[in-house]
Amino acid sequence: MKKFTLALVVVLAGCASPTVVQTIKPGDMGLTCPQLQNEYSDAERFKKEADAEKGVTGGNVARLLFWPAIVGTHMNANEAISAAENRKVHLTNMMMQQKCELPR
Repeated sequence: MKKFTLALVVVLAGCASPTVVQTIKPGDMGLTCPQLQNEYSDAERFKKEADAEKGVTGGNVARLLFWPAIVGTHMNANEAISAAENRKVHLTNMMMQQKCELPR
């Protein structure tokens, strides 16, 4: 029974879905202003998606039967939000160095 419970915990914890982006990507230094702005928009989208996962979603309602999955999703969402914010700061610094127009 303990093995089944442990396996269930691992499987359901793996259901946490928000994407955690890399703060610095290998090709960042070669990006043009429009590419940096697109990357910034992507980071903002990932942040919003992660923030939405913290609310009441169909997946979270289903996870009510197994509360560790909700905790895992919430922790993953917080990590994804933090990573997206750090990515945006990194991209903003690069845009300022290149004298690009900053996103609003």
